[in-house]
Amino acid sequence: MALPKDPRQKMINIMYLVLTAMLALNVSAEILNAFNIVNDSIITSNASITSKNAITYDQFTKQMSNDPGKVGPLKEKADQVKAISSEMFVYIDTLKATIIREAGGLTEDGEIKSKDNLDAPTRVMENQKKGAELEKKLTELRAKLLSFVDSKVAADFEKSLPLRIEVGKSHGGHGPKNATWTSYHFNMVPTVAAVTILSKFQNDVKNSESSIVDYLFKQIGANEFKFDKIKPFVSLNSKNLMEGQELVAQVAVGAYSSTVNPEIVVNGSAVTATDGLGSYKMNVSGLGEKTLSGTVTLKRPNGETETFPFNEPYTVGASTTSISADKMNVLYIGLQNPISISAAGVPAEQVAASINNGTITKTGAGKFSVTVTKPGTATIGVVANGKSMAGKEFRIKYIPDPVLKVGMSKGPFMKAAEFKVQGGLRADLEDFLFEGVRYEVVSYRIGIDAKGKDYAEGEANSAYFPNSVMPVIRSLRAGDIVYFDNIRVKGPDGRVRDMSNVNFKIN
Repeated sequence: MALPKDPRQKMINIMYLVLTAMLALNVSAEILNAFNIVNDSIITSNASITSKNAITYDQFTKQMSNDPGKVGPLKEKADQVKAISSEMFVYIDTLKATIIREAGGLTEDGEIKSKDNLDAPTRVMENQKKGAELEKKLTELRAKLLSFVDSKVAADFEKSLPLRIEVGKSHGGHGPKNATWTSYHFNMVPTVAAVTILSKFQNDVKNSESSIVDYLFKQIGANEFKFDKIKPFVSLNSKNLMEGQELVAQVAVGAYSSTVNPEIVVNGSAVTATDGLGSYKMNVSGLGEKTLSGTVTLKRPNGETETFPFNEPYTVGASTTSISADKMNVLYIGLQNPISISAAGVPAEQVAASINNGTITKTGAGKFSVTVTKPGTATIGVVANGKSMAGKEFRIKYIPDPVLKVGMSKGPFMKAAEFKVQGGLRADLEDFLFEGVRYEVVSYRIGIDAKGKDYAEGEANSAYFPNSVMPVIRSLRAGDIVYFDNIRVKGPDGRVRDMSNVNFKIN
């Protein structure tokens, strides 16, 4: 939970503070070049932290095969940390690209043309309100990251998390006393300095991401118990059964080695144990409360034996209802959601269903299709053999947003040769449980900042690139940047959505 101790990282932090303080002086070419050096070092550091984080995420995946029950919830949180940190990193990249473009773009060598331009950062971050937007996003990201740690250590993380959003003293002590966060960082700052500051925030995001995922990974074994007592435990396949159904009981002892098998007796019958686990089966009969009784006998290292009795209650009762979503416990607006419904002891043909917030259609024996139109919840009721059974509540959600791509690339980088052969912008729904769900790109605006050429832009009313920019696309070269904004897509639910801007840097 401490700040990074890597000597390279510490040197970057010191250089950043020194160079920021020198902004109050006349900005010489040497200082501008020094900012370039710091920025390059930060970018290298970010790549190093990204590689380190990738190793940690890979370890989560490997641990899932050992104990998915314990690791699963922690891995889900780690995946969320990865997603929101990556989203912020890419967003800051777009701000850097915008400032560089406003300052005249890049040279043939990929250097900023006007490193000392003071207007571009002020115009983008203050006049266009991007600074306030960044401040808000960073504040929200910090709060979200801190939400992943336990309340017992939250105070420590509050102090040590690298990502901090605060206004310090003005450069040289001569600035306005009530400077905003944006003006403190970006007002009349040279373009190269603004880009370096943004790289520094990316570094804070990466270090904070690393801090949180490291904490989550440590939790995998943090709450394991150390046992010093032995106690038998019994696991039944169900405590509520119907007459004629089979009861399955697994009997073992806690904190006992799998290399030594205990002697197990259940309802007067001896049970053979394998790897420390005994399995007992019987057909239940007679309605009402029942008890499974027995003993587990262990031999101590000194040769003495100790017997542990157990009693496990279960119920033999009437028919119960089972409702399960074929995809998940969620119904999606605009889709035909398949549902399976069964009632123990009742033929599937005699099972009917209803829904209070949508429509449900029977498609086969025990199979139904549900259609919903508005978010919220819906309860599915069941009638089996003429009798009303217990229902179940489902969440109703919109279909998730798609991922914007050109070809198979999500950006922010793409080869010139690959970009030139594409026909337009795609909206793909990734990792969605329903197959065949498609999004349609309705419209967008494309802008191309090509080196040595006038800025070109066009409006598209479909997924295809507008003809007005096709000549520029065919002549794209490394270092050019393609911008997409005002993007609107339409999903299978008929809802038109506004999407975030995406950029592609040609390499």
